Amino acid sequence: MGVYEFPSSAVEDGTHFNFDGDVAADSYHKTDIDVKLLKELGVKVYRFSLPPTRIVPMVHDHLIGEPGIAHYNNLIDKLIENGITPMISLVNYDMGVVFNTIGGLTNSVSYIFYLNYARLCFEKFGDRVKHWTTFPDLHLAAEGYSSEHFAPGYQEPIFGGFSDYQVVYHYIMTHAMTYHLYNEEFREKQNGQISLTMDAMWFYPKDPNNPEHQKAAENARMSTFGLIAHVLATGKYPEEFLESIYRTNKRENIRAERVKQFTEKEQELIKGAYDFIVVNYYKSVKVRPMTDEEYVAELNLKRRDRGYTMDLHSTTENEVYEGFLNILKWIKKEMNNPKIFIGENGFPEEEGIDDSEKKIAYHTGILNKLLEALDEDINVFGYCVWSFLDTLEFTFGYWKKFGIYAVDFNDESRPRSKKNSFPFFQQLFQTKKLQIQN
Repeated sequence: MGVYEFPSSAVEDGTHFNFDGDVAADSYHKTDIDVKLLKELGVKVYRFSLPPTRIVPMVHDHLIGEPGIAHYNNLIDKLIENGITPMISLVNYDMGVVFNTIGGLTNSVSYIFYLNYARLCFEKFGDRVKHWTTFPDLHLAAEGYSSEHFAPGYQEPIFGGFSDYQVVYHYIMTHAMTYHLYNEEFREKQNGQISLTMDAMWFYPKDPNNPEHQKAAENARMSTFGLIAHVLATGKYPEEFLESIYRTNKRENIRAERVKQFTEKEQELIKGAYDFIVVNYYKSVKVRPMTDEEYVAELNLKRRDRGYTMDLHSTTENEVYEGFLNILKWIKKEMNNPKIFIGENGFPEEEGIDDSEKKIAYHTGILNKLLEALDEDINVFGYCVWSFLDTLEFTFGYWKKFGIYAVDFNDESRPRSKKNSFPFFQQLFQTKKLQIQN
């Protein structure tokens, strides 16, 4: 991960973060320490990403980053030695500056580079790693091609509704190709499983009795995590998603084809191209339709397509917990009850503020709903807390802290320390039982 830079005036007035991800929590140099802490915590699974910049620093798979390969071999071996199962994400937004000089995932040639990278990772680590994720949250990752908030941070909002839609197409195609690559070259020998990630919020209608608000909530689902789920299940984009684009095109007299459709052959490649689904969940929101004034003022075509606005802080705690269960029920119904792994679920604390009670209450509420999901035969087979350590957050920098262990980012040695919520999580991971909170 590189340096995130904005004009100094924007940083000084607080409108943008200016943070450096080169060191972050420095796990790269603290393998022994961190594995020891993971074992002390009692976790059985550790989910982490492989930065392509360390594995193939010059993009080509014949120019291997040997130090990176050695580092991750060492990490994987130490995890297994300590009874911890490694789960790997091949990419976590950071494909690298060199890769982005050709347009990143807006360019179809990216298939070649990504597939060669994935093959190399399967060759180097697949004898021990049995759970793989191809890409992070697809609809959020695509935002990086029309927004500064996610990597690669192209910072061109005018391309919202163009380049990001092309990236969704290429993400899905690249994922499907990787799945079939694994099937053809590695599955018989390695017996691993391939997934991709959906970052999901449940969308409540702001006025539950208003049909237009109900429609806005459904549109929100089908333009975010529901978009990815529907494509994986059917090989096609949801009709709601396509109709929203056609409607904007007609209203704005846009003649460009903004979405690349999947051919029949591609649809067959995509349908069912997963062994399990990784779901990330943090919160739910309420939505309502845009007003005419809001629509006219909105320059981003994708937001015009969606036609709704979110109230990010309007849900109650119980609605947040219920929203988690709603998502699992929705996925069970729409995707024929796939295997689900909860990859991220967390509650943030701010610098210098101990919100341990709120953090514990949040996870207790979520886990109670997870128990309900299991009682309803929803096929969830694992759960990871975000996160093991305080670290760099793409949308919050170092401002919000999700870790079970605190990291002092003002100290060059990046010391770790237990937070007050540590005993709750240790008991949870070691016993697999949820304590009743008073």
